[in-house]
Amino acid sequence: MAGPPLVYSPPSYVTANVLYGVGIAFTAVVGTAVPSDQNLGVGSAWTGLGWAYVGATEAGVTVTFNPQIQNITIEEQPTPVGVAVNTADLQITASLSEETLSHVNLAWGNGGTIAVTPPGAGQPGKSVLTLSTTFQQMAVAVVGQNQLGFARVLQIPQVISAGQVQTAYRRAAQQRLYPLTLSAVCPFNQISWTDLTAIATS
Repeated sequence: MAGPPLVYSPPSYVTANVLYGVGIAFTAVVGTAVPSDQNLGVGSAWTGLGWAYVGATEAGVTVTFNPQIQNITIEEQPTPVGVAVNTADLQITASLSEETLSHVNLAWGNGGTIAVTPPGAGQPGKSVLTLSTTFQQMAVAVVGQNQLGFARVLQIPQVISAGQVQTAYRRAAQQRLYPLTLSAVCPFNQISWTDLTAIATS
């Protein structure tokens, strides 16, 4: 009886699954509701519920997952017999291009307060950001488009803004940037990806 043919036949791939495009990041107070499923891709639905859009960025939004592992080994085997996960860091990073006091506060720990003084007699209008090292936790969501043209949402219910910020004030024709680093501080099983796959039937 003849065996199977020896012809090389790799599995097919789906080019439509190769995605690119901008991810939109929103932040909010911890516990803020997300839009209904049919509105997950609608920006005004997010802002209408209290989510703040991080605005223009210099190079988009980056999601970094960095687990730290410990190999479990035995003398009798050169390869590990198991792998233990020590930590699993998840970060959302971006370089904010829109210089507003709220964006400065967001990049600098999100613990400050902004006091607004309206103009009056002998008093120009002003806003004063007072910083704090008591960083506030917040929620973050990154909304992108999937291969079907619908929303794909990464939602992290608790993050903290605690990255290094370096902003260059120079004559060169380049915007001042505010690096933003949001690190997850919630249990990993509270982080979710939601992928819309079809429109409602009625």
